[in-house]
Amino acid sequence: MFPNSEVIKQGIFYYANEVPTDIRIFKHNMKYGTGDYQDEEEIQNDSEGECYYIEYGSTSERGKFVASTNYFLTLEEAVKYAEKSVNSKLDWIS
Repeated sequence: MFPNSEVIKQGIFYYANEVPTDIRIFKHNMKYGTGDYQDEEEIQNDSEGECYYIEYGSTSERGKFVASTNYFLTLEEAVKYAEKSVNSKLDWIS
């Protein structure tokens, strides 16, 4: 999670339908770009503005987050993507 971020939603999904794994969505005030000159300028460069990121926990160490997504402009988009991306049951805790 980036400094000055706020966790908005937390949950658990079941990796391989067996291993409880953490997931969280946090709100941040910077949309980090890809840095790739071939991408459209709006996603290539960093820009200020409220957005949401998803972080996925480790399958072997609860509480440790090991991967994240690019930003989403709305919480609803982030939730929808999170639920689709885990391919298993996802229980939102908060």
